[in-house]
Amino acid sequence: MRILQSKFPIHGAIGAGGVLRYHLGQWIGGFAVNLDQGEVLEDELWGLFFGLNLAVEKKVDDTTVIEMDSKTAVLLIQSKVLNACHPNAGLVSSCKRLMNLFRRIKLQHIYRERNDVADGLATWSHNLDLGCRYLEESLSPAWLGYLLLNDSLGAVKARLISTSYSKELSMVILCTPSTLSSCKSLS
Repeated sequence: MRILQSKFPIHGAIGAGGVLRYHLGQWIGGFAVNLDQGEVLEDELWGLFFGLNLAVEKKVDDTTVIEMDSKTAVLLIQSKVLNACHPNAGLVSSCKRLMNLFRRIKLQHIYRERNDVADGLATWSHNLDLGCRYLEESLSPAWLGYLLLNDSLGAVKARLISTSYSKELSMVILCTPSTLSSCKSLS
């Protein structure tokens, strides 16, 4: 499962999107949720919540890997102790309860560039009425086809990131097994 949030900074609208796929990339289902106004962390956690609900509904019971582009959300979910006064404590607890329904589950951080389908769904959420729309068809919507292909092929993209404790920008090239040799030559 891949989860991604989207925020339009001009008006503060937030939305999330996610996709369920088998290990070789075949479509199981997806969702897009328009959350109106809010904070990015809250948005990420709602995306996880709706994605987990879809996975439970679809009876996903194999090893489940959840990939999110918010390292903060991942660390918050993985924390053993959460202050009850945290603004998202209830939502974090709900996500943890849902995660406990799976036999084997792994939550990990990935960069947004490795998450084209979820990014497309999160962006699309801003075109929807408030609430969640599940895409449970047996085939993915046609407009997601090229995004699914990019994700399945592990398309390599460049990203500029701010390095810690520095104002410099570094380029990170996301590598896939098929492009690993060419990526090593860049370092």
